[in-house]
Amino acid sequence: MRLVLASTLAAVICLAAFGTAADARPGQTTAVVPNGTYGANYPASGEYVIFTVRNRRISNLDFQIKIACRASDSPVEEPRFFSAGAAPQPRLIPQNGRFHLEWEERSGGRLGRIGVNIRFGTRDVADISVLVPEEEGPPAEAEEAKESCVGGSELRFRRGYEGPRP
Repeated sequence: MRLVLASTLAAVICLAAFGTAADARPGQTTAVVPNGTYGANYPASGEYVIFTVRNRRISNLDFQIKIACRASDSPVEEPRFFSAGAAPQPRLIPQNGRFHLEWEERSGGRLGRIGVNIRFGTRDVADISVLVPEEEGPPAEAEEAKESCVGGSELRFRRGYEGPRP
């Protein structure tokens, strides 16, 4: 009886001193995001992303990615570029370093629905997607076909980017 009581007491003391298994799990990770200019430029593909971080807020987000557009009267997709620089700003980066933003912007006559996911951590990546639905109503020109577009890119960026702003 004394042996059982002694081992139970020893187990309680160990749990109190070292905590439970739930206490041993790490809490939510906080990503360190220093102030500065971040970006990437891929001249071979014509794609880029650039933005500024100040006090965990992203501003001046500019990018250009490739999209594929299909005219309503053609089965063929044609490559185009979609550029954006009017993201709502400044926006706070969450503690975990995973930033998400959605908005609409017009580029090259196309109204695009934009989604941006920026992850800070061991791999700093901007995942950008654009959807341009076929617009309602008659085409701007009588002989012009309407088109819809879709595209996305995953661009690895770095802090200290000094490239020219588009």
